Amino acid sequence: MSWFSIVPEPFVFVETWVVRFFLFLGILSIGPWVLVIVYDAILYLFRTATYEVPYIGGRARHRPRPRVPSLSERPSGYPRRFSLTISGVPTPAETIDTVGGLQKRGEKSGHERNGSATE
Repeated sequence: MSWFSIVPEPFVFVETWVVRFFLFLGILSIGPWVLVIVYDAILYLFRTATYEVPYIGGRARHRPRPRVPSLSERPSGYPRRFSLTISGVPTPAETIDTVGGLQKRGEKSGHERNGSATE
């Protein structure tokens, strides 16, 4: 290790432990991701293989493959209706009534600024 070391000979053990510490940190941070990727690959292969197996897989039971949700029709087959109006939004008359109700409530509260808009 003397050819690749950057520290003097008495401190080689420190360099060795620093290298081990950083390798441990690398395994600690990359290890879980590697396990997740390996698990995902095994699960994909298992599901792909069992799709073809009789009495287990979907093709053996004559089931159709899952379909991507459609934006134009509902799962029941009826077409979707797109609209820019939102149900539950008050009409303009109800909005004015609400504003009037808020003004009346402010007058009842006894604040000194109640009449400032009319003055």
